[in-house]
Amino acid sequence: MDIKNCYAFENSVAKIFIEAGYTVKQGVQLENKIGDIDIIAEKDKRKFCVEVKYSRITEKAIQQICDTAESNEMIPLLVTAYTIEEKRKEYYQKSYANLIFIDITNLLFAVQNNAELRNELIASLPYAIDDIKPQKGFIQIDSLRHDDYTNSLIKEMEWCEAGKSLARTYEVLCVKLLENIFSEDLALWREQQKSNKDLYRFDLLCRIKDGNQKTFWSIIERYFNSKYVVFEFKNYSDPITQKEIYTTEKYLYSKALRSVGILISAHGYDENAFWAAKGCLRENGKLIVLLETKDLIEMNKMKIDQEDPSNYLLDKLDELLMELEK
Repeated sequence: MDIKNCYAFENSVAKIFIEAGYTVKQGVQLENKIGDIDIIAEKDKRKFCVEVKYSRITEKAIQQICDTAESNEMIPLLVTAYTIEEKRKEYYQKSYANLIFIDITNLLFAVQNNAELRNELIASLPYAIDDIKPQKGFIQIDSLRHDDYTNSLIKEMEWCEAGKSLARTYEVLCVKLLENIFSEDLALWREQQKSNKDLYRFDLLCRIKDGNQKTFWSIIERYFNSKYVVFEFKNYSDPITQKEIYTTEKYLYSKALRSVGILISAHGYDENAFWAAKGCLRENGKLIVLLETKDLIEMNKMKIDQEDPSNYLLDKLDELLMELEK
């Protein structure tokens, strides 16, 4: 189990409860100091003992949360990152009449009109959600505002000036914009990872979710033997040179299923950078996709138009492979 994503999922659930109008406490230690409660959520004088499971639920876990809730005079509520089959849900509800279930279908329904929460939730999941249909459940978010999250991110990026002083701001915006369009495709989302005994640091590492059927990511997995993708963000005032391409190449390691990198540059690339990227692919089989800020913005606009942003990357890949010389 990925501990980081497990905590990310729990934090996402807590935010959903807060957005739904609950008062929330996380990681509450029990008085007997034996274990703790993941979340205590309170609303309308009703207090819920919330157990968050990043795995499929078991009857042992159900019994435990029911006992904990009863001994602390709360209502038991179990949240799972997976779906619960209807027959199993009916059995549990008959056996544990006071227990409330929230599975991933209910969470997806709750955040369907809140892009930021939806991105965070989906990014924490280890699998693709293409075949999961959101269903109304216990938790609901009443939101009358128009969610303009994507446009607000685009505006922030357009206002971000190139240069070292805003390098971290640029990185944060790049991650948010990527998560906004690829949270359904990628998991992990680990920022500023070090490699080779701390000699090198790359900005972001993501893992392609299991079950992803989109063409671009399928090609990356099947033909480049890469389960992980390295992202690098360059808020330089000048175009990127071949030096930065070769530095990124050092992060890519086929035996670690990490053969693909995506660079995003504020001011494009010089001619030698493009030649260097082609050389890395031709000689070492390492794919480095060169993008600019405007490409990232364009992919987010595609999302607004309900198009698939991964097709934009597929076009870039097609272009690179068709122009590759022997």
